[in-house]
Amino acid sequence: MTSLSAIQPSMNQTSLLSNVSGAPAELNQPGQDASELKEKFQEFVAGTFYQQMFKAMRSAQGKPAYFHGGQAEEMFQSQLDQQISTDMAKNEGGSFSDALFSSFSRQLNASSLDSIDAAAGITP
Repeated sequence: MTSLSAIQPSMNQTSLLSNVSGAPAELNQPGQDASELKEKFQEFVAGTFYQQMFKAMRSAQGKPAYFHGGQAEEMFQSQLDQQISTDMAKNEGGSFSDALFSSFSRQLNASSLDSIDAAAGITP
């Protein structure tokens, strides 16, 4: 097994988060307040997590033999799951999205510093 110190120098940390353009448009607005940005980030990250959690939970659960509502029940169940995941993301999502937000904000700051240096003609 390779030690972490052997892997770490070859890993480029900025490459892990380099695709900021794939983020929602609300996260890429430069004049936004930090608390508003953090709130949007929390809604996006935690909402996605909770939606996938509910989706996995529903797929693991079997359909009842006699009292299943069919396609209409599945549609309304997915809408309910989406609403619950949105509410959970707003209320409880900060517990695990805070660490991701700090990494995201460091990457945004690094990319904006790189663009300022490139505009000024400074090479790192």
